[in-house]
Amino acid sequence: MSFLVTLFCLVSFPCLSRADELRLIPSITVREEYNDNILYWTSEAQKDYITTITPRLNLLNKTERMEIDLSGHADRRLYSKYSELNATDQFYQGKGRYYLTERINVSGKAYYSKDSNPDRDLQTTGFAFTGVTRYRQNYGAGLDYALSEIAVGSFSYDYLTDTYNDPRYRDLEAHVFGMGAIQDLSYFMQKTQARMNIGYARYNIPDLRVDNYEWTTGINRALDEKWNLQIDGGVRYTTSRFAFVEVIITPPFYVNRYDNSQDWGGVGRLALTYRGPKSSAEVRANHDIMPASGQSGTSERTAFLASVNMQPIHELRWTLHGGYFINRSKAGQYSVEKIDENSIWISPSITYEYSKDVSLNLSYTYNKTQYNISKTEAERNIFQVNFKIQHDLFN
Repeated sequence: MSFLVTLFCLVSFPCLSRADELRLIPSITVREEYNDNILYWTSEAQKDYITTITPRLNLLNKTERMEIDLSGHADRRLYSKYSELNATDQFYQGKGRYYLTERINVSGKAYYSKDSNPDRDLQTTGFAFTGVTRYRQNYGAGLDYALSEIAVGSFSYDYLTDTYNDPRYRDLEAHVFGMGAIQDLSYFMQKTQARMNIGYARYNIPDLRVDNYEWTTGINRALDEKWNLQIDGGVRYTTSRFAFVEVIITPPFYVNRYDNSQDWGGVGRLALTYRGPKSSAEVRANHDIMPASGQSGTSERTAFLASVNMQPIHELRWTLHGGYFINRSKAGQYSVEKIDENSIWISPSITYEYSKDVSLNLSYTYNKTQYNISKTEAERNIFQVNFKIQHDLFN
């Protein structure tokens, strides 16, 4: 409701509507899908055809000093065979930036979702869920300050909560702070920037608290007009505090106990991007302590992501996306219980844009996860057809 009120105010008041760019775009997408493992189980895979109807509303408002992007959509999923899994998921998000002066700008974001799709995180963390609803809230704020013509400092804060109404999954609360600086090195090395970041994150999970401190430094270099390379590396220090119940032979027979662990490690990020007139590509790698939503703690995650986009003609676009995740955590290290999973996914697709407002997309997705503790694995194949119609009401 608050999203709709904000949207109405931004559109209605002339003082906010005077903009270099103002767009209000309603759209609807209809997706037909065949999924040969709808719950992503390791055995007794269930196959079904799924219809998803997605109405969406986007508002973009941009002036010389302000940028606002608001959106909301709902996914109505209808299963052909397993109708008891029918659900309506909701997603609302907003982000904005305001330039206080030529040197200072502030930004903010807000996100809320009610989501029950089992594969919601497979392509971002490698973790899968089984028919459980997650309520997620994510808020953030940031500040950028131009220290000089060649140096920029920044500060950011991010807050995240995940809530599950299911004892199989653990709730999560995260606070993430970051401070960074970027220095232009063009005087010494053309098209090169030096980077440094200091971060702190606290993750609160039932019976566990994880504090992660890290420092990284790196460079961002334009190799030529089309290629760009970004590398960051550094160290982290992670502490964990666990709560557990110990059984004793005298009353009260159960006593609450606490234990601690400390650990040093390395962190790193790499991004290599290509931007051409009719094609683009990107390869990313990341290694860090990351939240494992729904699990019994955090994990040391190594992620590799890649994408290729080609547009041989104006109306036709080919894409190929994929990723590989390694999630590890010893019991009593960053998690109450041991985590040891490998996950891979790959998804080619083709999109035909009949016009700027009408498009048809065909895609295939393959997922596979190896659960190394139980020596089991889950995999699936998805074939999708998406038809989308949109229209900008102000253009």
